[in-house]
Amino acid sequence: VVLSIWKIAPALLAGNTLVLKPSPFTPMTVLRIGELVRDFVPAGVLNIITGGAALGPLMTAHPGFDKVSFTGSTATGRRVMASAAPTLKRLTLELGGNDAAIVMPDVDVAEIAPKLFWAAFNNNGQICIATKRLYIHVDIYDALRDRLVQLAKSIKVGDGAEQGTVLGPIQNKRQFDRVKALIDDAREQGLVLIEGAAVPDNGGFFVPVTLVDNPPENSRVVQEEAFGPVL
Repeated sequence: VVLSIWKIAPALLAGNTLVLKPSPFTPMTVLRIGELVRDFVPAGVLNIITGGAALGPLMTAHPGFDKVSFTGSTATGRRVMASAAPTLKRLTLELGGNDAAIVMPDVDVAEIAPKLFWAAFNNNGQICIATKRLYIHVDIYDALRDRLVQLAKSIKVGDGAEQGTVLGPIQNKRQFDRVKALIDDAREQGLVLIEGAAVPDNGGFFVPVTLVDNPPENSRVVQEEAFGPVL
């Protein structure tokens, strides 16, 4: 919803028409926005279309579009740029990141731990600006790590319809497999993994909140954006 509104509002305020394509994994909320706005703007001003991977390239290559704004992965962003190049479209690309938090030794560990935890794990880490790497000064490393472990073990992961659940599943199978592969790679490399509370073993896309303790800088879990509950 937020990412869509960031694109809709400026375009309409500037007097443009807009075609908005949500992720094929999350179309329903954006279609609902279209229903709510439909009676307040002239027909054809705000258009929402949904579809799979083939739809995006048709839009980015189409001569009827003067501007493309894309939020998503770096790999897809490269394809958007290439597709838009022949018609010299203006581009805004908000692509994947590997955001870091740096913690100095003068902080209150008890106060900062929950803020850092939710900066990393809100929405199960499935947010483009989630903290993915956490650098902690050696003087407070053990104390802050132990606080984060306590939080991880206290948070219930599971079915959102069940009482007490705080975090749910990974959003789709492809992303679930990717997060699991990152964790498996860290385990195969002999890194120290600390898992939070147990997750349901029912075939759902559940991944326990996972802390990787002091991994080397060149490891996959440091270099790649997990987009899941891995810090």
